[in-house]
Amino acid sequence: MLGALPLFLLPIFLWVGLAGAQTFRSGDTATVSASETVNSSLFVSGRTVDIAGTVDGDVICAGMNISISGTVRGDVICAGQTVTVSGDVEGDVRLAGQSVTIGGQVSGNASVVTAAFLLESEGSVGQDLSAAGSDLVLNGEVGRDVSLAGATATINNQIGRNVNASVENIRLHGQADIGGGLYYTSSREAQVAQGAAVAGETKRTQPAQKKGTFETPLVTGMSFALYIIAALMILSLALVLLFPAAIHATTSIALAKPLKVLLTGFIAGLAVPVLIAVLMITVLGIPLALLLLGVWLLVLFLSGPVFSYYIGRLLLSDQRNPFLIMALGSLVVLVLLFVPILGFLVWLAAIWMGSGMLLLELMRRTPRPQYEVAPGKK
Repeated sequence: MLGALPLFLLPIFLWVGLAGAQTFRSGDTATVSASETVNSSLFVSGRTVDIAGTVDGDVICAGMNISISGTVRGDVICAGQTVTVSGDVEGDVRLAGQSVTIGGQVSGNASVVTAAFLLESEGSVGQDLSAAGSDLVLNGEVGRDVSLAGATATINNQIGRNVNASVENIRLHGQADIGGGLYYTSSREAQVAQGAAVAGETKRTQPAQKKGTFETPLVTGMSFALYIIAALMILSLALVLLFPAAIHATTSIALAKPLKVLLTGFIAGLAVPVLIAVLMITVLGIPLALLLLGVWLLVLFLSGPVFSYYIGRLLLSDQRNPFLIMALGSLVVLVLLFVPILGFLVWLAAIWMGSGMLLLELMRRTPRPQYEVAPGKK
């Protein structure tokens, strides 16, 4: 574990160390004009997000109305009410919103959670497409596999390999051309129009749940993930509204001595569970073990919001509004948690640094006893 520790910490410190070199934009309307080039990753939040220029890095954004019509030479991770990608994305896209539309060229994979998804005829996904929602329409091309979960799915273009779907209704229009097999779970037969082609086998599986119900592992998992994001965001914002000064003071320790904070959290993460287990073995130590367990669970519970505020202070060094700091920090952390591999590293950083900040602040605030010395004695 100790030998592997640097492998986990190095990407975290690289990301935190380079945070100041990234581009951050927020406001009621956050834009990148068509003539502008951003030579770094871009973090954007606002009621309206409009990226018409070129971003030579990743785009992480949140807003009500999001439009990406420019060129992104990295990944796109965005959440909003309406999300439209009509430009070119050279990496992967991960999108969530009430309505999501892809009308541009996505070179990598696409993962979408939405009520209504449209892959326009001019749009394409170079590799795999995974989509969950009520109404899923694929009028554009997909280079490899397609995984769908929703009420209705419509395919009307070329799919490079297999289609796996768990839906109530699936339709193949005349332009549909599936290079592999069609495997779907539904209580109804697929509607295949004249001219549609499936190179492999077509296999239907009767759903196990009762007719009229709809619940798949993919939709359940994604819905739970969205619930977790919303719940943790509300918790973080509530805490910073109730205790802004305490949270601000706690994170100041990490800004001054991040290595000390991280080491404190790491050591506590190893030592405290062992100490609790040892105390539980003894009869006399059980009450103390239960008290220590409660305190430790509270520290772990608060580690996420505290770490999010710390990230927000790194990104918005000149901002004095604690609500905005917590909002941006929480959004960035929660989005990164769902990125493969990086999400695990961010989770470790949140636990270790969050608990380290809380423990050091608790030690600082704990009053030390004052002893009176009798006259004539040292």
